[in-house]
Amino acid sequence: MSHELRTPLNGILGYTQILKKMPSLTQEQSEGLAIIHHCGEHLLTLINDILDLSKIEAQRMELSVSELELPTLLKSIADIFRIRAQQKNILFNYEQITTIPKCVLSDEKRLRQILINLLSNAIKFTEKGGVTLKVGIVGENGKRSPEQILDTNSLPKTKIRFQVEDTGIGIENRELTKIFLPFHQVDTGLHSVEGTGLGLSITQKLVKMMGGKINVKSSVGKGSVFWVDLELPEISCPSKFFLSKEKENQIIGFKGKKRKILVVDDQTVNRKILAHLLIPLGFEFAEAVDGKDCLEKAAKFQPDLILMDLVMPVMDGFEATRRLRDVPQLKKVVVVALSASVFDATQQQSLGAGCNSFIPKPIQVKQLLERLRLHLGLEWIYENNPDRDLATQEISSAGGNSPLIPPPPEEITALFKLAMSGDIGGIIDASTNLENLDTKYGPFTTKVHQMAKGFQIKQIREFLKEYMVD
Repeated sequence: MSHELRTPLNGILGYTQILKKMPSLTQEQSEGLAIIHHCGEHLLTLINDILDLSKIEAQRMELSVSELELPTLLKSIADIFRIRAQQKNILFNYEQITTIPKCVLSDEKRLRQILINLLSNAIKFTEKGGVTLKVGIVGENGKRSPEQILDTNSLPKTKIRFQVEDTGIGIENRELTKIFLPFHQVDTGLHSVEGTGLGLSITQKLVKMMGGKINVKSSVGKGSVFWVDLELPEISCPSKFFLSKEKENQIIGFKGKKRKILVVDDQTVNRKILAHLLIPLGFEFAEAVDGKDCLEKAAKFQPDLILMDLVMPVMDGFEATRRLRDVPQLKKVVVVALSASVFDATQQQSLGAGCNSFIPKPIQVKQLLERLRLHLGLEWIYENNPDRDLATQEISSAGGNSPLIPPPPEEITALFKLAMSGDIGGIIDASTNLENLDTKYGPFTTKVHQMAKGFQIKQIREFLKEYMVD
């Protein structure tokens, strides 16, 4: 069912992302597109909520820990809910009640999800007055010595409180014991609100997974206060955060030779979305309607990268990828799996078939372009400033001109597991041991070592994925 719902949403959200960039749009058209996109995102959130709950209850969800610029995350969330509050003619305040760490290690997606769930509820149940997000440190914060910087176990874990206050209808005492139950919707009397009743249940489970606690107090007719306490390791900010504004500029092309991309999807609308996105950037573009067609087109087109749907008639993406790996001229081509099925089993099956990485549908443009950059080694050209590619050069220059010789597959897998758990110290130790094992791995381990020193966990994972499947 998730696949059946995500497929049409891919078309809706894909085209709204493309059309929003058209300079000829009137204000009315822009507002209409924004509404369509918002509705699509809302449907996607409902689907994801149900999927997340099933993953958590089946103990199949894992945290993806990475470096996070906390003030930037909080500001972006506050900006969103300030607009939502204005639409209801209520107030919204964001208060940083103490100094907070600039950069921490956390699962950005799940922390964002927790805060959005709490703030969405507060806005939803507040008709007058307002909503306040307060963030600050609770208790004493340990200091880090220079020797501790590369040891994640000794990183100071700062207890940070995220508190959401509202002046809404409040919750009766008898309801407070039930609000975290799945599909439970608060009895609001005359108030009718939309939702699945999953937000608070998922929030509580996510907070527990992250080692934190969630509390609530409420008074009927006066409002509610929810607060979450999380202990987050404080880190030095990677240099990429100082270039984040540059990455927000619109990409209009890339430097260097032409790159060929083959899109394989049985849905015409999905192929058109990718064509409208990639052709203007300068990519040579070809299409295939199923796995069998892919094999024929790839032999003639010789693509640098294939965007491969997994569920197709005639021949699916799994089988097509396996067969590509048996063709000498095509065995090294990068294959990125695209699927509306976001279960971990599907992702693992695609990697096992020979895909280099996986992108869920509906496709997010930023995620797709970042994946193309990583796999093809692209240097983007940005609108009004062709030299805004410093962030790309930062990682690609690591290791100099020496060839990268990867270690054995089992060592790559071990490094990847350390990266998934956010174990910087473990990554550094493992890469050092590999270099001691054989000096030919030096350029490879140097690159991993440099990214680890910058706490660039996401980049480490993406880099290792390129060598996990051959």
